[in-house]
Amino acid sequence: MSHQAGLNSLATIIKRLEAATSRLEDVALAAQHSAIAPGPTSRSTEQVHDQLAGHLNSASGAAPATGSSPPKEEAPLAPSVKAYQESIIDGPLQDFVQKSQDAAGVVGEHAALIAKLCEAQKNFIQKASACTKPATQQELLPHLSEIQAAIGAINDFRATNDRKKENRPYGNHFNAVCEGAAAWGWVAVEPTPAPFVGDMKDSAQFYTNRVIKEFKDSDPKQTAWARSFITLIEELQKYVKQYHTTGVAWNPKGVDASSYKSSASSSSTSAPPPPPPPGPPPASDSVKSSTPAAAPAGPGAFLAQINKGTAVTSGLKKVDASMQTHKNPELRASSVVSDKAGPPERPAKPSKLASQNPVQKKPAKTELDGTKWNIEYHEGNSEIVIEETELNQTVHIYACKNSVIQIKGKVNAISLLNCHRTSILFDSVVSQLSVTSSPSFTAQILGLCPTLNVEKTDSGNVYLSKECLDTVEIITSGVSSLNISVPTGEDGDYEEKPVPEQMKSVIRNGKLVTTIVEHSG
Repeated sequence: MSHQAGLNSLATIIKRLEAATSRLEDVALAAQHSAIAPGPTSRSTEQVHDQLAGHLNSASGAAPATGSSPPKEEAPLAPSVKAYQESIIDGPLQDFVQKSQDAAGVVGEHAALIAKLCEAQKNFIQKASACTKPATQQELLPHLSEIQAAIGAINDFRATNDRKKENRPYGNHFNAVCEGAAAWGWVAVEPTPAPFVGDMKDSAQFYTNRVIKEFKDSDPKQTAWARSFITLIEELQKYVKQYHTTGVAWNPKGVDASSYKSSASSSSTSAPPPPPPPGPPPASDSVKSSTPAAAPAGPGAFLAQINKGTAVTSGLKKVDASMQTHKNPELRASSVVSDKAGPPERPAKPSKLASQNPVQKKPAKTELDGTKWNIEYHEGNSEIVIEETELNQTVHIYACKNSVIQIKGKVNAISLLNCHRTSILFDSVVSQLSVTSSPSFTAQILGLCPTLNVEKTDSGNVYLSKECLDTVEIITSGVSSLNISVPTGEDGDYEEKPVPEQMKSVIRNGKLVTTIVEHSG
């Protein structure tokens, strides 16, 4: 019955529409004969048509027509963004956050900052998938600010909470998260971001192993937390290795990064911005410190910040005896310890050696002097490329920091001296690669290298090519934490082999016999 009534009502409306249309045609014809301006009549006709059309739509159940265009469908996510969401955020990150909440409330709060870091990095990867790569490192740095702020918030959380009495059982948890958070700094590393993530995983694992050892028999929730965090970083390394093998994958046909606006930024489901750094502890438990100097800009400074680790408190002001309440009971009456207590500090006198040899920052240099390439004093520069090379040329790299040098072609020899956190990528050398006093270096060999000589250097990583496996000779002296990565298959996997550091010597038949001490497990 209701269906029949609806049809009768619709038929009635159609008849009324036909009658009204006929009447409007008569009015329009009369207006033409009487020379009346058509403007008002035309507008009235349109208004009547719109009103009748609205009645028809309401009667038939259709939505009224509007002047706005239908909503546009969002562009599909790039494979790298979709994979990050599925393999990192939806998987191991959710597991880690849940296990952190089960471990302890304060551990769960720290894990929430890791979640914000992952969301910030996803936004950056989405931007990279739609934009061209910035021309210089200085132009790239503003796009990393969200990630940098998230890592800074993680370090600030530890500085605020790890000294509280109730949080002492979780000191290793805080340290592990801060060391592991540096792995998300791979976006500023070229050309080996995946090995960089692996190095940061090893740093975090030093503390997660402590957690496992401490709670193995007493609290399985803590051991599950430790393993879930390492799994998260391992999955991040796999993702970077697959989608960003030599660095962040930008879109060569995309738009300029400075003009990019993400549609997710206006969405209600987007992640909130990183929280502001926590305020200082109560005045009764703290000492006023002087205003810190502004941090230097540049990608080198970014990497230095995310790799601070346990040295994050190295810039705190020293508390002398005059400021200590247990040695000065009268200070306990006030809630604030004055930094003016005690005699004024005398300015330190510069030593004769410092006055004779003042430290000056020299300008960066990349030049060919005869047959010798000189690459010196670069800092935070990952775009150093030497292309026009010859067999009789040598490459001398000196006093570079946080830089990446790529050498194409075959040269006679390469030396790395007094460099810090410097990476070198080269094709082949005739004689040797020599590394001296260059901590935290990375070298990747694409072709042949007969001899690798490393002296007085801590923490180095060398990635060999298949051509080097049966030909390279590795000579070390005064070296610690040197790892040689050997290719294991066609898919680019490496197996890391540490160089022995410990020796054992005994006297046998009047002779000194020295052997290598190898540790298993």
